[in-house]
Amino acid sequence: MDLANISTHHIKPELKAIAQKVQEGKRITDEEGLFLFEHASLGFVGSLANEIRQKKNGDKVFFNRNFHIEPTNVCVFSCQFCAYSKLYAKREEGWELSIDQMLHIVKKYDNQPITEVHIVGGVHPKMNLQFFADLLKAIKTHRPALHIKAFTAV
Repeated sequence: MDLANISTHHIKPELKAIAQKVQEGKRITDEEGLFLFEHASLGFVGSLANEIRQKKNGDKVFFNRNFHIEPTNVCVFSCQFCAYSKLYAKREEGWELSIDQMLHIVKKYDNQPITEVHIVGGVHPKMNLQFFADLLKAIKTHRPALHIKAFTAV
């Protein structure tokens, strides 16, 4: 982040001071982190993060190849996170997948260099801990090296 390009007319002085700290390799405080959360744009925070990443890693990056499975869009919550979910009271308008249906999705990627499956979706009371334990076991039994990233929104 080139601080010379940060116009004082477009940015709060507190944000410019935080950016200066980041550029100097200094750790920001909890209060400054909260200030970023409350007052900075996502692009500004991303630029600060990229500044740190660039200093630590240069141009070396890591990425994985993944696909998503959404077991259901039916959810008991009405949070703002997902725009497509159906409340449990209207579950007939939603959908839910069985373990076999989800394993079929995994198998579609068998001949591809996929490293991760990301499992996200609604919180459905019928899909309890045992249901998801069985799902994870089925995926790992079929493809042991596949990394499972799951349950990240709740």
